[in-house]
Amino acid sequence: MNPTERVVAAIEGKEIDRVPTFSYYLDSYPVEQVLGKSLLARSFMLQNPVAGIFLNAFGKKFGNIVLYPVLDHLMMKSIEASVELGFDSVVGLFERMFMIWDSKTMARVTGSYYDILDDGHGNSYYMYRGPAIDSPEAFDAWPYFPDLDDLAQMTYKFFKKAQSKYGDKICLLGQAAFGIHETILWSVGFERMALFIRREPEMIKKFIKLLEDIVMSTNMAMMDAGIKVIFDGDDFAFKTGPMLNPKTADELFGDSYRRITKAVHDRGGKVLLHSCGDNTKMFDYFIKWGFDGGHAYENTSNVDIVNEKKIHGDVFTIVGGVGVDYLLTTRSKSQEVEDKVVELIKHCAPGGRLLLGPIHDHPDMDMEKVKVMLEAARKYGKYPITI
Repeated sequence: MNPTERVVAAIEGKEIDRVPTFSYYLDSYPVEQVLGKSLLARSFMLQNPVAGIFLNAFGKKFGNIVLYPVLDHLMMKSIEASVELGFDSVVGLFERMFMIWDSKTMARVTGSYYDILDDGHGNSYYMYRGPAIDSPEAFDAWPYFPDLDDLAQMTYKFFKKAQSKYGDKICLLGQAAFGIHETILWSVGFERMALFIRREPEMIKKFIKLLEDIVMSTNMAMMDAGIKVIFDGDDFAFKTGPMLNPKTADELFGDSYRRITKAVHDRGGKVLLHSCGDNTKMFDYFIKWGFDGGHAYENTSNVDIVNEKKIHGDVFTIVGGVGVDYLLTTRSKSQEVEDKVVELIKHCAPGGRLLLGPIHDHPDMDMEKVKVMLEAARKYGKYPITI
């Protein structure tokens, strides 16, 4: 059984040879722990005086000539590191939603700004700064929304290459766009989101349709390239519960996601949803929208992963479960990591529908603890589960 067969079978609720393992994106420093330090750190490329002069003057026009090859290289390295570690699956993100704004700023082509920071290990990182769209007029005037055909073609080429290079070694979970809800939230701002839903419904509808088309076109391009499992991301919750009334979220985004998941299923694929926070009140809607499973069941939120297995485990695959805030860092003890893996397998593996792995990515993840997690998953995750 190859990794893709193992992952797809697990999503279908089959007890196969063992529980599959899952890798979210690996940031630069975790990749360096596995493959060695990059010859040219991103901080040197983006955060030095010479680069600053160029990016301030020409960043919007020419910055992506440098940015996109770097992002593609880093994602391929993330996949390579996950293969080297022995994961069964990894999220492959094709990143064309970012652009360089100036020497200190990244922008999403969908209308939001991000600070360029150092991750503490000599690599560039980014942090949300704020929205770029403050009115319907600003939405209509925003000039950077992507061309769908160009985006789809670039997405296909990236994943065709990734599949050719790694597809027989690991199950690539494809992502090439960000979620409809979270993108609008970033673009108009947290405070303005509720106001626009009430006062500017036509703009919100147009925005939703645009983003649905982006997700749909990139998903289909990935499937054209041979991707069997789509990994859509859309954060719907804070750590304490939903950002929107779940019924409102369903009214706004449900039809779009039903169309998106149906298109994947009609082609024989599976589709998973990454959504941070406590989605306890959202899981029924995620299932109703057609998703086959969800990530991340954050341990620092109020979500109860064991209870969710009891309630939805026969129809909805659990992805993740292992925290990156403490367990997968140098601060934890190896026995604590192994104990958590045993707990997750005991309660969430019976009946299949578990992909065990980190709940998120983080620059400070310790790959030695990740190796402990993987070894424990292979040791205790054999079917039938006996622990």
